[in-house]
Formats: sequence, structure tokens, C-alpha cells
Amino acid sequence: MSGARRWWPAMAGMVAGYWFLGAVGGFAGLGAGWWWARSREKDREARQALPPDLAAAYRTLGVSPRAGEEAVKTAYRRLMNRHHPDKLPADSDAATRSEAGDRAREIRQAYERIRASRDSRD
Repeated sequence: MSGARRWWPAMAGMVAGYWFLGAVGGFAGLGAGWWWARSREKDREARQALPPDLAAAYRTLGVSPRAGEEAVKTAYRRLMNRHHPDKLPADSDAATRSEAGDRAREIRQAYERIRASRDSRD
């Protein structure tokens, strides 16, 4: 990761920490910002090491490739609860139901792809 990409979250964390907690909070915020930037860098590296379809599946669910089984399952359930066609109001039109069905199918396929790749690793 370039220095600029790692620099701005650390500085933003330091400013926010100083704003809320003074000098000690500034140092704590600096460390927290650096840690956040570093974790995003590791996520980016992990995604680049994946096949493109698997990386897309992780993006669809909105989880990191380093996320545990429980986090993946929670993200899947949350998204299915939000986008499932049966959760739509009874008076919704056919186009909205079709879009929701397509989105739910996409989420389910992404979850199945992630599960299959993790089962083959074990």
C-alpha cells in the first residue's frame, strides 16, 4: 500500500481522537487509524489472491476473504432477509418482485460459491 493510502486514515484518526479526548486520544486515534489502514491493505491483498468469481462473491456479500464462517453466514442471512421477494409488501409490482428475486438469487449463489471454496480448502 502506498504511503499516502496509509497516511490519511492515521491522521484522520489522530485528529478525531484529539478532538474528543485530547492529546492521549490523539495518540490512540493515530494507532487506530494506522490499524484500520493496515487491515484494509490485508483485505485487498487477500482479494487479489482469489479467482475473480470468488472475489466477486465476497464483494456481493460484503465480507472480507479473511472473515470467519459465522461472519459469512450472518452477512448472507442479513442480505437475504433484506432482499428476499417474500419480504416485499403484498402490493408491490411484478418488476420489483423480479428484481428482488434476481438479487436474492445472486446472494444465494455467492454464498454457495464461498461455501464450496471453503469446503474444498478443508
